[in-house]
Amino acid sequence: MNRTPERRGSSISRLTISGIAIAAVTGWGAYSYSSLSSMQLEQQVSGQTAALREYQSQFLSERMKAENGAQEAAKLREQLASAQSEIERLTAKHTETEANLAAAKEQLASLQEINAPPALDGAPALRGVAPLPTKQDVMSAQKALTDLGFGKLEADGVVGPTTRQAIEEYQRLVGLTVTGQLHAQTLQSLMRSAKVVAAQNERTE
Repeated sequence: MNRTPERRGSSISRLTISGIAIAAVTGWGAYSYSSLSSMQLEQQVSGQTAALREYQSQFLSERMKAENGAQEAAKLREQLASAQSEIERLTAKHTETEANLAAAKEQLASLQEINAPPALDGAPALRGVAPLPTKQDVMSAQKALTDLGFGKLEADGVVGPTTRQAIEEYQRLVGLTVTGQLHAQTLQSLMRSAKVVAAQNERTE
C-alpha cells in the first residue's frame, strides 16, 4: 500500500513536534538540575563563610587575650623590678640604721660612764682632792674644762669669773648641783670626763 504525499507530510510534522517536545522537556530538566546545583552551592558557600567568620572571631578573641596577657606580664615585671629596688633601698637603709644605732649605743655608754657617780678612791690623780681644792686641782679642772669645750681657760690655778662660769655650765650639763664651786664631786667628774674624751679622740685618730 502506498502512502500519499499528504500522509507523509503529516507523519513528518508529528515527528518534528515530538522531537521539539522531547528537546523542551530535556532542556527544562537540565535547567532544573542546574538551578538545584546552584542553590546547593550557594548554601555550601554561605555555610563556609559563616564558619570562616566564626573562626576569624575566635582568632581575634584569642589574639586579644594574648595581647592582654603580654601587657599584664609586662606590668608584673615592672612591679617586680620596683619591688626589688625597694628591697635594696630598705636593706641599705637598715644597714645604715644599724650603724647609727651602734654609734648611738657607744655614745650613750660614754655618757653613762661620764655621768656615773665617781668612786671616792678613784684615780691616783684624785687622791689629793680636799674640801677646798688646791691650786693644782684648779689648774687640772681648768685644763679639763678647756679640753671639754667650755671655753679657753688659762690654767693659772685661780677660780675667777670665767672659770666659775665654765664650772656652772659643766655642772648644769652633767646634772650636778649648779654652784660654780669646784667641790670634790665636780672635780672628780671633770677628770673622768676629760679621760673619756681623750680616749675617744685617740681612737678616732
